[in-house]
Amino acid sequence: MNLSSFTLYMTDDCNFECDYCYQKKGTTYMDTSTIETGFAFFSQYLEKDCYINFYGGEPLMAFDKIQHAVEIIKNKLNDKNVIFSISTNGSLLNEQKLEFLNRNKFSLLLSFDGFAQNIQRKKGSYNHIVTIIKRLLKYPDIDFEINSVFTPKTIGYLSKSVQLMAELHVPEINATLSQTSSWNRLALLQYKKELQTLNNYMFSFYLQNGHIPFNKFRRDGRKGVFACYAAKDRLAITPDGKLWGCHLFADYYNGKETTKEYSKYCFGDLDSFIENSEIVYPKISANYSDFRMDQFQTDDKRCVECGEMDECKVCPFDNLIHGFSFKKIPRWVCEENKITREARKIFWKEYV
Repeated sequence: MNLSSFTLYMTDDCNFECDYCYQKKGTTYMDTSTIETGFAFFSQYLEKDCYINFYGGEPLMAFDKIQHAVEIIKNKLNDKNVIFSISTNGSLLNEQKLEFLNRNKFSLLLSFDGFAQNIQRKKGSYNHIVTIIKRLLKYPDIDFEINSVFTPKTIGYLSKSVQLMAELHVPEINATLSQTSSWNRLALLQYKKELQTLNNYMFSFYLQNGHIPFNKFRRDGRKGVFACYAAKDRLAITPDGKLWGCHLFADYYNGKETTKEYSKYCFGDLDSFIENSEIVYPKISANYSDFRMDQFQTDDKRCVECGEMDECKVCPFDNLIHGFSFKKIPRWVCEENKITREARKIFWKEYV
């Protein structure tokens, strides 16, 4: 067991009610004893360079526990290069928290939907988050990026939202399409138009600033067939002390504890895992072994038959939450990837 990444799912509680959220909201918070026991055991398996990720719900609702966790981790892993990261909706960020994140050189993924924010997230939160973005940029040791989610109803805001973030000088802008929505041909056509609108703008931005902040237009240096690394070099622990190959699996199987699939992908609770790790880890991790693009398919075609398979990346969890199996890709996801690839190729062919 060699781990490059470990996720602490701090709480399933959240102060937002987002339209597209797939998580089941709860009130469970991770015990400090779980954090202490976990790192007393897993410190020996974490690689020299490793990531420790804080996740929720809204993890900043457990800020005091995050502070405690960072202190424990820095003491336990003082011989390693630890990079801390956190995913947050940003609503609870203030100067105290920002200074803490900056001091500990966090990577921060801010979930902010641009001009769709007040429509599909907490009403009235748009102005507050824009203010937070401006504050974030003043902290040089916070590695900061934004992820925006759009639904078929809000996809028309994509290009305008990306331009807003670029003009705020956000260094990394990710745009994703809601996996809990059903995307028809018209919605995908609107997505294509939004990328076309961004084409000229992003080239002008590139000429003025020397970089491309928008992820859809960036060249991907990755070569070869995409494979999910859940349970291979990473694990996640949930607020109730259960271990998973990835926090997304925990989200999906929340409330499905009596199913066979749950026991297939859950490593059990922390204490029992520590006691039986040499048996449990290889047994359960083997169930995660074939989540690869060359094992996936759509309704009518295996991905291995596609000439662009090595340019495609689909998370098996995304297939699940859309009502398919791990290896079955919804047709619209395939179409989305084609649209994105084509837009990127056009951008680089025309301008760069």
